[in-house]
Amino acid sequence: MEKLITREEREALQNFLMDINELEKVEAQTSKFNVFETLGIVNMEIRHSNVLGWLFSPNEQHGFSDAFIKRFMQEIIQGYDGTEGTLDPLKVLLWDYHDLIVRREWQNIDLLAISESNRFVLVIENKVWSRESKHQLNKYYEIIQDNFPGYHQVFIYLTPFGDEASNPEIWTSMDYSGVMQMIEYCLESRQNMMENSVRLFIEQYMDTLRRYVVGDSNLEKLCQDIYFKHKKALDLIFEYKPDMYSDVSARIQEMIKENDDLVLDDSNKTMIRFTTKQLDQTVENEGRGWTSSRRMLLFEFQNTTRGLRVKLIIGPGEEHIRERLYDIVSDKPAIFKGKNKKLTTAYTTVYVKNILDYNESYELDHEKLHDAIKNKMDKFFRDDLKNLEKAVLTEY
Repeated sequence: MEKLITREEREALQNFLMDINELEKVEAQTSKFNVFETLGIVNMEIRHSNVLGWLFSPNEQHGFSDAFIKRFMQEIIQGYDGTEGTLDPLKVLLWDYHDLIVRREWQNIDLLAISESNRFVLVIENKVWSRESKHQLNKYYEIIQDNFPGYHQVFIYLTPFGDEASNPEIWTSMDYSGVMQMIEYCLESRQNMMENSVRLFIEQYMDTLRRYVVGDSNLEKLCQDIYFKHKKALDLIFEYKPDMYSDVSARIQEMIKENDDLVLDDSNKTMIRFTTKQLDQTVENEGRGWTSSRRMLLFEFQNTTRGLRVKLIIGPGEEHIRERLYDIVSDKPAIFKGKNKKLTTAYTTVYVKNILDYNESYELDHEKLHDAIKNKMDKFFRDDLKNLEKAVLTEY
Protein backbone atom coordinates (compact mmCIF):
# COMPACT_ATOMS: atom_id res chain seq x y z
CA MET A 1 0.00 0.00 0.00
CA GLU A 2 1.34 3.41 -0.98
CA LYS A 3 2.32 5.56 1.96
CA LEU A 4 0.55 8.95 2.05
CA ILE A 5 2.55 12.03 2.92
CA THR A 6 1.42 13.65 6.16
CA ARG A 7 0.67 17.32 6.67
CA GLU A 8 3.73 17.62 8.91
CA GLU A 9 5.94 16.09 6.22
CA ARG A 10 4.48 18.39 3.58
CA GLU A 11 5.25 21.43 5.74
CA ALA A 12 8.81 20.17 6.31
CA LEU A 13 9.38 19.88 2.56
CA GLN A 14 7.95 23.35 1.97
CA ASN A 15 10.15 24.93 4.66
CA PHE A 16 13.21 23.23 3.21
CA LEU A 17 12.51 24.52 -0.31
CA MET A 18 11.88 28.01 1.06
CA ASP A 19 15.31 28.13 2.75
CA ILE A 20 16.98 29.55 -0.36
CA ASN A 21 19.95 31.18 1.41
CA GLU A 22 21.20 27.91 2.89
CA LEU A 23 20.78 26.01 -0.38
CA GLU A 24 22.62 28.70 -2.31
CA LYS A 25 25.61 28.35 0.03
CA VAL A 26 25.95 24.69 -0.92
CA GLU A 27 25.43 25.51 -4.58
CA ALA A 28 28.21 28.12 -4.43
CA GLN A 29 30.70 25.54 -3.13
CA THR A 30 29.76 22.70 -5.47
CA SER A 31 28.99 24.38 -8.79
CA LYS A 32 32.43 25.79 -9.61
CA PHE A 33 34.10 24.47 -12.74
CA ASN A 34 36.70 21.83 -11.96
CA VAL A 35 38.68 20.20 -14.75
CA PHE A 36 39.22 17.01 -12.72
CA GLU A 37 35.45 16.58 -12.22
CA THR A 38 34.75 17.37 -15.85
CA LEU A 39 37.18 14.69 -17.05
CA GLY A 40 35.82 12.18 -14.53
CA ILE A 41 39.23 11.45 -13.01
CA VAL A 42 38.78 12.50 -9.38
CA ASN A 43 39.15 8.93 -8.09
CA MET A 44 41.80 7.68 -10.52
CA GLU A 45 45.08 7.00 -8.71
CA ILE A 46 47.17 7.36 -11.83
CA ARG A 47 45.93 10.94 -12.36
CA HIS A 48 46.76 11.90 -8.79
CA SER A 49 50.22 10.38 -9.25
CA ASN A 50 50.66 12.35 -12.47
CA VAL A 51 49.92 15.66 -10.70
CA LEU A 52 52.21 14.83 -7.78
CA GLY A 53 54.98 13.76 -10.15
CA TRP A 54 54.60 17.06 -11.99
CA LEU A 55 54.86 19.04 -8.73
CA PHE A 56 57.94 17.08 -7.62
CA SER A 57 59.81 17.88 -10.85
CA PRO A 58 61.79 21.13 -10.33
CA ASN A 59 62.05 21.88 -14.05
CA GLU A 60 58.34 21.66 -14.90
CA GLN A 61 56.33 24.79 -15.66
CA HIS A 62 54.47 25.05 -12.35
CA GLY A 63 56.48 27.85 -10.76
CA PHE A 64 57.32 25.86 -7.63
CA SER A 65 60.89 25.11 -8.77
CA ASP A 66 62.15 22.62 -6.14
CA ALA A 67 60.00 24.05 -3.32
CA PHE A 68 57.62 21.07 -3.24
CA ILE A 69 60.28 18.35 -3.04
CA LYS A 70 62.15 20.37 -0.40
CA ARG A 71 59.01 20.82 1.68
CA PHE A 72 58.23 17.12 1.28
CA MET A 73 61.68 16.12 2.51
CA GLN A 74 61.45 18.53 5.44
CA GLU A 75 58.44 16.55 6.62
CA ILE A 76 60.13 13.19 6.06
CA ILE A 77 63.35 13.92 7.93
CA GLN A 78 61.47 14.77 11.12
CA GLY A 79 61.49 11.05 11.72
CA TYR A 80 65.28 10.72 11.31
CA ASP A 81 68.04 11.51 13.78
CA GLY A 82 71.14 11.13 11.60
CA THR A 83 72.29 7.87 13.21
CA GLU A 84 73.92 5.22 11.07
CA GLY A 85 71.52 3.83 8.50
CA THR A 86 69.25 6.88 8.50
CA LEU A 87 69.25 10.19 6.67
CA ASP A 88 71.23 13.04 8.19
CA PRO A 89 68.67 15.89 8.55
CA LEU A 90 71.34 18.58 8.27
CA LYS A 91 72.66 17.22 4.97
CA VAL A 92 69.19 16.69 3.53
CA LEU A 93 68.22 20.29 4.29
CA LEU A 94 71.21 21.45 2.21
CA TRP A 95 70.50 19.23 -0.79
CA ASP A 96 69.95 20.79 -4.20
CA TYR A 97 67.40 19.04 -6.41
CA HIS A 98 68.22 20.67 -9.76
CA ASP A 99 68.84 17.25 -11.34
CA LEU A 100 65.81 15.47 -9.83
CA ILE A 101 64.11 13.21 -12.36
CA VAL A 102 60.64 11.79 -11.71
CA ARG A 103 59.57 8.52 -13.33
CA ARG A 104 55.98 7.33 -13.49
CA GLU A 105 55.12 3.61 -13.35
CA TRP A 106 58.77 2.56 -13.66
CA GLN A 107 58.74 -1.16 -12.84
CA ASN A 108 55.07 -0.55 -11.83
CA ILE A 109 56.17 1.84 -9.04
CA ASP A 110 53.74 4.77 -8.89
CA LEU A 111 56.35 7.50 -8.37
CA LEU A 112 60.12 7.26 -8.42
CA ALA A 113 62.23 10.40 -7.95
CA ILE A 114 66.00 10.20 -8.48
CA SER A 115 68.76 12.72 -7.75
CA GLU A 116 72.17 11.50 -8.92
CA SER A 117 74.03 14.43 -7.35
CA ASN A 118 72.64 13.52 -3.94
CA ARG A 119 72.72 9.76 -4.54
CA PHE A 120 69.09 9.80 -3.46
CA VAL A 121 65.95 7.93 -4.52
CA LEU A 122 62.39 8.57 -3.34
CA VAL A 123 59.79 5.82 -3.84
CA ILE A 124 56.07 6.57 -3.43
CA GLU A 125 53.29 3.99 -3.55
CA ASN A 126 50.08 5.95 -4.00
CA LYS A 127 46.83 4.34 -2.86
CA VAL A 128 43.85 6.67 -3.21
CA TRP A 129 41.05 4.13 -2.70
CA SER A 130 42.61 0.80 -3.68
CA ARG A 131 44.40 -1.62 -1.38
CA GLU A 132 47.98 -2.79 -1.12
CA SER A 133 48.51 -6.01 -3.08
CA LYS A 134 50.13 -9.02 -1.47
CA HIS A 135 53.94 -8.72 -1.45
CA GLN A 136 53.68 -5.54 -3.56
CA LEU A 137 55.75 -3.31 -1.29
CA ASN A 138 58.38 -5.99 -0.66
CA LYS A 139 58.74 -6.43 -4.41
CA TYR A 140 59.30 -2.70 -4.97
CA TYR A 141 61.80 -2.57 -2.12
CA GLU A 142 63.85 -5.38 -3.68
CA ILE A 143 63.75 -3.66 -7.09
CA ILE A 144 65.22 -0.50 -5.57
CA GLN A 145 67.93 -2.46 -3.75
CA ASP A 146 68.95 -4.12 -7.02
CA ASN A 147 68.92 -0.95 -9.12
CA PHE A 148 70.08 1.71 -6.65
CA PRO A 149 72.62 0.17 -4.27
CA GLY A 150 74.40 2.69 -2.09
CA TYR A 151 71.74 5.39 -2.62
CA HIS A 152 69.89 7.18 0.16
CA GLN A 153 66.48 5.54 -0.09
CA VAL A 154 63.13 6.80 1.18
CA PHE A 155 59.93 4.74 0.84
CA ILE A 156 56.54 6.46 1.27
CA TYR A 157 53.13 4.78 1.50
CA LEU A 158 50.63 7.52 0.60
CA THR A 159 46.92 7.04 1.36
CA PRO A 160 43.98 9.38 2.09
CA PHE A 161 44.16 8.79 5.86
CA GLY A 162 47.72 7.59 6.46
CA ASP A 163 47.05 3.83 6.55
CA GLU A 164 49.92 1.74 7.84
CA ALA A 165 51.88 -0.25 5.26
CA SER A 166 52.40 -4.01 5.62
CA ASN A 167 56.06 -3.37 6.49
CA PRO A 168 56.11 -0.03 8.36
CA GLU A 169 59.74 -0.45 9.35
CA ILE A 170 60.62 0.38 5.71
CA TRP A 171 57.61 2.26 4.34
CA THR A 172 56.70 5.54 6.05
CA SER A 173 52.96 6.29 6.05
CA MET A 174 51.76 9.68 4.86
CA ASP A 175 48.24 11.03 4.36
CA TYR A 176 46.83 13.38 1.73
CA SER A 177 46.08 16.05 4.33
CA GLY A 178 49.83 16.43 4.77
CA VAL A 179 50.33 16.64 1.01
CA MET A 180 47.66 19.34 0.82
CA GLN A 181 49.46 21.39 3.47
CA MET A 182 52.70 21.15 1.48
CA ILE A 183 50.97 22.31 -1.70
CA GLU A 184 49.28 25.18 0.16
CA TYR A 185 52.66 26.24 1.54
CA CYS A 186 54.18 26.29 -1.95
CA LEU A 187 51.22 28.17 -3.41
CA GLU A 188 51.60 30.88 -0.80
CA SER A 189 55.38 31.17 -0.90
CA ARG A 190 55.68 31.03 -4.71
CA GLN A 191 52.52 32.88 -5.77
CA ASN A 192 54.45 35.78 -7.32
CA MET A 193 56.39 33.40 -9.56
CA MET A 194 53.41 31.46 -10.94
CA GLU A 195 51.30 31.98 -14.01
CA ASN A 196 47.63 32.53 -13.24
CA SER A 197 46.53 29.52 -15.29
CA VAL A 198 48.90 27.24 -13.36
CA ARG A 199 47.73 28.60 -10.02
CA LEU A 200 44.09 27.97 -10.99
CA PHE A 201 44.93 24.41 -12.05
CA ILE A 202 46.63 23.65 -8.73
CA GLU A 203 43.79 25.25 -6.76
CA GLN A 204 41.31 23.04 -8.62
CA TYR A 205 43.40 20.03 -7.72
CA MET A 206 43.31 21.11 -4.08
CA ASP A 207 39.51 21.42 -4.27
CA THR A 208 39.39 17.90 -5.70
CA LEU A 209 41.43 16.54 -2.79
CA ARG A 210 39.20 18.28 -0.27
CA ARG A 211 35.92 17.08 -1.75
CA TYR A 212 36.81 13.58 -2.91
CA VAL A 213 39.83 12.37 -0.93
CA VAL A 214 40.35 13.92 2.53
CA GLY A 215 37.01 15.68 2.98
CA ASP A 216 36.01 19.35 2.97
CA SER A 217 35.34 20.27 6.62
CA ASN A 218 33.61 23.57 5.72
CA LEU A 219 31.27 21.89 3.23
CA GLU A 220 30.64 18.99 5.62
CA LYS A 221 29.72 21.40 8.42
CA LEU A 222 27.43 23.40 6.13
CA CYS A 223 25.66 20.23 4.98
CA GLN A 224 25.37 18.98 8.57
CA ASP A 225 23.85 22.31 9.66
CA ILE A 226 21.32 22.16 6.83
CA TYR A 227 20.56 18.52 7.61
CA PHE A 228 19.80 19.15 11.28
CA LYS A 229 17.78 22.23 10.40
CA HIS A 230 15.69 20.30 7.82
CA LYS A 231 16.16 16.74 9.07
CA LYS A 232 12.55 15.65 8.52
CA ALA A 233 12.38 16.94 4.94
CA LEU A 234 15.76 15.54 3.91
CA ASP A 235 15.10 12.14 5.48
CA LEU A 236 11.85 12.00 3.54
CA ILE A 237 13.60 12.89 0.27
CA PHE A 238 16.33 10.31 0.86
CA GLU A 239 13.76 7.67 1.79
CA TYR A 240 11.94 7.89 -1.50
CA LYS A 241 14.84 8.33 -3.89
CA PRO A 242 15.19 4.97 -5.67
CA ASP A 243 18.79 3.96 -6.30
CA MET A 244 21.60 1.61 -5.38
CA TYR A 245 22.35 3.47 -2.17
CA SER A 246 18.93 2.73 -0.68
CA ASP A 247 19.59 -0.92 -1.37
CA VAL A 248 23.00 -0.74 0.31
CA SER A 249 21.60 1.04 3.36
CA ALA A 250 18.83 -1.51 3.79
CA ARG A 251 21.33 -4.38 3.54
CA ILE A 252 23.68 -2.85 6.13
CA GLN A 253 20.86 -2.12 8.56
CA GLU A 254 19.65 -5.68 8.17
CA MET A 255 23.13 -7.05 8.95
CA ILE A 256 23.37 -4.88 12.07
CA LYS A 257 19.94 -5.98 13.29
CA GLU A 258 20.88 -9.64 12.75
CA ASN A 259 24.04 -9.28 14.85
CA ASP A 260 23.25 -9.85 18.53
CA ASP A 261 26.32 -7.82 19.59
CA LEU A 262 25.28 -4.65 17.76
CA VAL A 263 22.67 -1.93 18.32
CA LEU A 264 21.24 0.07 15.40
CA ASP A 265 20.77 3.81 15.95
CA ASP A 266 19.03 6.48 13.87
CA SER A 267 19.86 5.86 10.21
CA ASN A 268 18.91 6.84 6.69
CA LYS A 269 20.08 6.08 3.17
CA THR A 270 23.46 7.77 3.41
CA MET A 271 24.26 7.40 7.12
CA ILE A 272 23.82 4.15 9.03
CA ARG A 273 24.67 4.55 12.71
CA PHE A 274 25.23 1.86 15.29
CA THR A 275 27.21 0.87 18.36
CA THR A 276 28.05 -2.35 20.17
CA LYS A 277 26.05 -3.59 23.14
CA GLN A 278 29.10 -3.44 25.40
CA LEU A 279 29.92 0.14 24.42
CA ASP A 280 26.28 1.07 24.84
CA GLN A 281 26.31 -0.31 28.38
CA THR A 282 29.59 1.48 29.22
CA VAL A 283 29.53 4.96 27.66
CA GLU A 284 26.88 7.25 29.14
CA ASN A 285 24.08 8.45 26.88
CA GLU A 286 24.52 12.13 27.65
CA GLY A 287 24.52 13.43 24.07
CA ARG A 288 22.42 16.21 22.61
CA GLY A 289 21.37 17.34 19.16
CA TRP A 290 22.52 14.22 17.29
CA THR A 291 20.35 11.09 17.49
CA SER A 292 17.22 10.29 19.46
CA SER A 293 19.14 7.76 21.60
CA ARG A 294 21.41 10.53 23.00
CA ARG A 295 24.40 8.26 22.40
CA MET A 296 27.68 10.18 22.21
CA LEU A 297 29.95 7.57 20.62
CA LEU A 298 28.63 6.02 17.41
CA PHE A 299 29.93 4.18 14.39
CA GLU A 300 28.62 5.68 11.17
CA PHE A 301 28.64 4.01 7.77
CA GLN A 302 28.73 6.78 5.17
CA ASN A 303 27.12 5.56 1.97
CA THR A 304 28.08 8.03 -0.79
CA THR A 305 28.59 8.04 -4.53
CA ARG A 306 32.30 7.34 -3.97
CA GLY A 307 31.67 4.23 -1.94
CA LEU A 308 31.12 2.97 1.56
CA ARG A 309 33.30 3.99 4.49
CA VAL A 310 32.90 3.79 8.23
CA LYS A 311 33.76 6.34 10.90
CA LEU A 312 33.76 6.30 14.68
CA ILE A 313 32.49 9.68 15.85
CA ILE A 314 32.33 11.44 19.19
CA GLY A 315 29.14 13.49 18.98
CA PRO A 316 27.97 16.57 20.93
CA GLY A 317 27.17 16.17 24.61
CA GLU A 318 28.70 16.32 28.08
CA GLU A 319 32.19 17.72 27.59
CA HIS A 320 33.96 15.67 30.27
CA ILE A 321 32.76 12.45 28.60
CA ARG A 322 33.86 13.68 25.18
CA GLU A 323 37.30 14.65 26.53
CA ARG A 324 37.71 11.28 28.24
CA LEU A 325 36.86 9.41 25.04
CA TYR A 326 39.20 11.58 22.96
CA ASP A 327 42.07 11.03 25.41
CA ILE A 328 41.58 7.26 25.15
CA VAL A 329 41.74 7.18 21.37
CA SER A 330 44.64 9.64 21.28
CA ASP A 331 46.77 7.18 23.21
CA LYS A 332 46.25 4.49 20.56
CA PRO A 333 47.08 5.97 17.13
CA ALA A 334 47.84 2.54 15.65
CA ILE A 335 44.20 1.53 16.21
CA PHE A 336 42.32 4.80 15.74
CA LYS A 337 43.47 5.75 12.24
CA GLY A 338 42.19 8.93 10.64
CA LYS A 339 41.53 10.67 13.97
CA ASN A 340 40.91 14.42 13.95
CA LYS A 341 43.92 16.28 15.28
CA LYS A 342 41.85 17.99 17.96
CA LEU A 343 38.55 17.58 19.76
CA THR A 344 36.03 19.81 18.01
CA THR A 345 32.98 21.32 19.67
CA ALA A 346 30.43 19.01 18.02
CA TYR A 347 31.43 16.05 15.82
CA THR A 348 34.93 14.59 16.10
CA THR A 349 35.98 11.68 13.90
CA VAL A 350 38.38 9.35 15.72
CA TYR A 351 38.55 6.50 13.19
CA VAL A 352 38.05 6.15 9.42
CA LYS A 353 38.15 3.10 7.19
CA ASN A 354 37.23 2.70 3.54
CA ILE A 355 35.01 -0.38 3.19
CA LEU A 356 34.08 -0.61 -0.49
CA ASP A 357 34.58 1.44 -3.65
CA TYR A 358 31.52 1.53 -5.88
CA ASN A 359 31.76 1.02 -9.63
CA GLU A 360 29.37 0.71 -12.56
CA SER A 361 29.20 -3.08 -12.31
CA TYR A 362 27.43 -2.81 -8.96
CA GLU A 363 24.71 -0.65 -10.50
CA LEU A 364 23.94 -3.48 -12.92
CA ASP A 365 24.39 -6.43 -10.58
CA HIS A 366 22.95 -5.93 -7.09
CA GLU A 367 23.67 -9.53 -6.14
CA LYS A 368 27.36 -8.88 -6.76
CA LEU A 369 27.06 -5.73 -4.65
CA HIS A 370 25.39 -7.61 -1.78
CA ASP A 371 28.11 -10.27 -1.80
CA ALA A 372 30.87 -7.65 -1.78
CA ILE A 373 29.27 -5.77 1.09
CA LYS A 374 28.75 -8.93 3.14
CA ASN A 375 32.38 -9.99 2.74
CA LYS A 376 33.76 -6.56 3.63
CA MET A 377 31.35 -6.03 6.52
CA ASP A 378 31.97 -9.46 8.01
CA LYS A 379 35.70 -8.77 8.01
CA PHE A 380 35.21 -5.34 9.60
CA PHE A 381 32.90 -6.69 12.31
CA ARG A 382 35.25 -9.60 13.01
CA ASP A 383 38.55 -7.69 13.13
CA ASP A 384 38.54 -3.89 13.28
CA LEU A 385 35.34 -3.44 15.26
CA LYS A 386 36.50 -5.85 17.97
CA ASN A 387 39.84 -4.04 18.29
CA LEU A 388 38.19 -0.63 18.48
CA GLU A 389 35.66 -1.80 21.05
CA LYS A 390 38.34 -3.42 23.20
CA ALA A 391 40.56 -0.32 23.07
CA VAL A 392 37.77 1.87 24.45
CA LEU A 393 36.43 -0.60 27.02
CA THR A 394 39.81 -1.35 28.60
CA GLU A 395 40.46 2.33 29.36
CA TYR A 396 36.99 3.80 29.94
